[in-house]
Amino acid sequence: MNYIYDIYLNINENLLDFFDWNSNDKLIHIKKIPIFKVNSDCLCKMINYKIKVDDDFINYIHNLTSTWNNNITLSYCALFCDNNDIIAINFDKNGNSIGKSSLLIDEELEILEICNRFKERNINLKLIKRNNINFKTRKQIKEENFVKNELNTIDKERLEYIYFECFNRHEKNIKNIINKIKRLEPNTSTYKNLYNVLKLTSKPKNKIV
Repeated sequence: MNYIYDIYLNINENLLDFFDWNSNDKLIHIKKIPIFKVNSDCLCKMINYKIKVDDDFINYIHNLTSTWNNNITLSYCALFCDNNDIIAINFDKNGNSIGKSSLLIDEELEILEICNRFKERNINLKLIKRNNINFKTRKQIKEENFVKNELNTIDKERLEYIYFECFNRHEKNIKNIINKIKRLEPNTSTYKNLYNVLKLTSKPKNKIV
């Protein structure tokens, strides 16, 4: 049995690349976790699908993972790698994948250096459902939702001001302003400017206590 020690995981239902982790995520500090080398086709399925492994495997990894977080127990968890990628998968007792995690880039690179020493293992698995693929980061989704919400509640005067700040010209026709803004592509400099101006001019929302 091969183990990896002292790494961090960010287990979520949908796999997040390490660059999409944020400070609000509940990272799990792993003390020890088993690792299995599989072929690239198998790892690709593990990454892109919800899967189910057989009883023999789920019983084999039972309680082999330990954490430094005393209030967190990962009874059925393991790392899987080929020579290029690594994924952590958390299973339920029936062998269904219920959470996945990428690794911090420095920890991933360090582990990949030793993966070629491991003997490849065949994992019997069933594909349950393809993961929902979202090519946007959580930051991008948050920004786009903010823009949509602000535009739904914005007043005419502020809208004209924002339009001028983004396009450097005046426009009084509100319909034209809205249509022009809605056609903006995210990740462009103009859209980024729109987001920043909306943030700066946003009115604080009343909080219910």
